[in-house]
Amino acid sequence: MQVLFDLLGRFSHPLLVIGGHALAAHGVARQTMDVDCLITVENRQALDAHLRGGGLKRVGETENFARYSHPSDLVPDIDVLFVDASTFQKLHADRVPLQRGQTKLQTPALPHLIALKLHAIRNNPAREAGDLGDIARLLHANPGAISTSELAALCAQFGPPGIEAKLQALPIAP
Repeated sequence: MQVLFDLLGRFSHPLLVIGGHALAAHGVARQTMDVDCLITVENRQALDAHLRGGGLKRVGETENFARYSHPSDLVPDIDVLFVDASTFQKLHADRVPLQRGQTKLQTPALPHLIALKLHAIRNNPAREAGDLGDIARLLHANPGAISTSELAALCAQFGPPGIEAKLQALPIAP
């Protein structure tokens, strides 16, 4: 896995690590089998060339997403989410450092990471159980970092209807 972090760390444009690895920057450890990152759509071609130069192959793609795999089963996939420059700038402005080996990466601030998880649930309800658990663990590991009203606003803006009640019903949620 370190080979992927090193490769991402050498990318010449800003990127954010999101998904399971981003949880570590906020005090939550979770096993994950891939690396998720977020960049601007404008840097899509540059990242594609960079990852291909690192031996990865693009194996899936939509307008806002691409998946890369390495020929070795020992190297996990990289999933890349593309956003517009304005959205990226908001997420990048309050970034939090993420150290992986000798490589320094960045991840979104806690409210932004929660917003990404809520957005993922809204767009793919099958993600609800896992992402709700991640959000609850983030809140538990960071007591007081997000107020009840801030959480309600994030749920209303980024999540599906009723998600705040589901989150509050979880035993480890604040």
